[in-house]
Amino acid sequence: MGTLETAALPRELAIAEMMTGPDTVARYAALTADFNPIHLDPDFAAKTSFGHPIVHGTLGLNLVIEAIERTFGGVPERLALDTRFIRPLPVGSSIRAGGVLREGAAGTYDIFVETMAGERAVEGTCTVIPAAEHCSKGRDA
Repeated sequence: MGTLETAALPRELAIAEMMTGPDTVARYAALTADFNPIHLDPDFAAKTSFGHPIVHGTLGLNLVIEAIERTFGGVPERLALDTRFIRPLPVGSSIRAGGVLREGAAGTYDIFVETMAGERAVEGTCTVIPAAEHCSKGRDA
């Protein structure tokens, strides 16, 4: 994407949603070459501590990137993510991702991936650095 030209950032990131059915998870496995049976094989997953297949953690994280793209019209040139995975999501979960601008922290959003019932799977921050600030930092370095 191009540059952000204003410090007037939206208060919330656009919400991105998806259903994580077996077909979606299988397509994501093919895209990322991550064929771990914990994601794809119900019989294998049933014997684990999870008891069922779980969604790839990065699939949910990619939903955060989609929320950022929807909000800014693309991924800003200067973006920093700091995330932690809190709990796995069962395959078949309907999930959403978004974020809210943090008060007093210029350009920092508290971001999340959660089920539609509000159970958090990923939390963290996303910091967007506007173009003018990025350019002035580059000249002073």
